[in-house]
Amino acid sequence: MDERRGQEPDPCYLKDFDARIVERGPDFVVLDATAFYAEGGGQPTDTGILRWPAGEAKVLRVQKEKGVLRHYVDRVPEADEVQGFVDWERRYAHMRFHTSQHLMSGIVWRIYGARTVGNQLHADHARVDFQPANFTPEDLTRIEAECNAVVGAGQDVRIFEEDRVGVDHKIGDRSLLDLIPTSINRLRVIQVGSADYCPCGGTHLRNTREIGGIRILEKRSKGKETDRIVYELASK
Repeated sequence: MDERRGQEPDPCYLKDFDARIVERGPDFVVLDATAFYAEGGGQPTDTGILRWPAGEAKVLRVQKEKGVLRHYVDRVPEADEVQGFVDWERRYAHMRFHTSQHLMSGIVWRIYGARTVGNQLHADHARVDFQPANFTPEDLTRIEAECNAVVGAGQDVRIFEEDRVGVDHKIGDRSLLDLIPTSINRLRVIQVGSADYCPCGGTHLRNTREIGGIRILEKRSKGKETDRIVYELASK
């Protein structure tokens, strides 16, 4: 099932929503519906606002605890019904970096056979750890050029579900699939044009052109044949 097909707005681009509070804690609420992304997979939490007729509360972070999304706030709403507003500038920056990370990971896997063993996204830069890897300056130049070629081509980014067995057969060692509990039989997959195909639960762009451009800042050796690439994105 294609997550984006026939849905408007696209779930990843949903900026505001209506919800009912179903649980209150000393500094958090649980909602019956949400557009806030909980921290995970290297992507930081969303922040934003919950608003009701008599006031508003800042959403400081969202965390998934035992399958429940807790929205930690600076003030617990008194009302049962609220409107949620995602900090879109922050969310969109994370989407650009997350999709670009998949793009880079797919290209490095295809050319060098190095898989992604770690990543962390921020609003102004990102880092990706590859293994086994010992990139030369020429390698970094090629990686950047290959990534930007896909960005410039404006390839679509798809989000869909597939059976775990089929995903495992397609990706091989590209991803650390063994970290996903074996009880999960259907996986959410991200396909970044022709560059990458990988399970992921994060928020992503519709098209690679939205990335703007990738600029590698540095490579750091992390030992054990592991190289870390740190990069930023050009303005769109």
